[in-house]
Amino acid sequence: MDVTNIENKFNKALRLLDLEREERALDILNEIIIKAQKEKDALFFIRASCVLGELFFQKGKTEKAQQYLLNVINTPYEKNDVVDYEKAVAASILHQIG
Repeated sequence: MDVTNIENKFNKALRLLDLEREERALDILNEIIIKAQKEKDALFFIRASCVLGELFFQKGKTEKAQQYLLNVINTPYEKNDVVDYEKAVAASILHQIG
């Protein structure tokens, strides 16, 4: 999956979440995670994992949220504003979970 395609899918998932079409958005985000792992695309692995972690946290599914958020924290990536933001969000939510 090329970067433009994966970015389009990621943006589509975010739009679906805004439209409260959560189930379809979850499918797309999980698809992105699987493809990103396969293609060693850490950026979109981190971004999709962070969105899922936030979503599960908001729904009170803290164990599931922790899994995704720990993936965000533990995935190495060079200095990047987007990744720094995602890692800060993940760290903040993990701190709230305790």
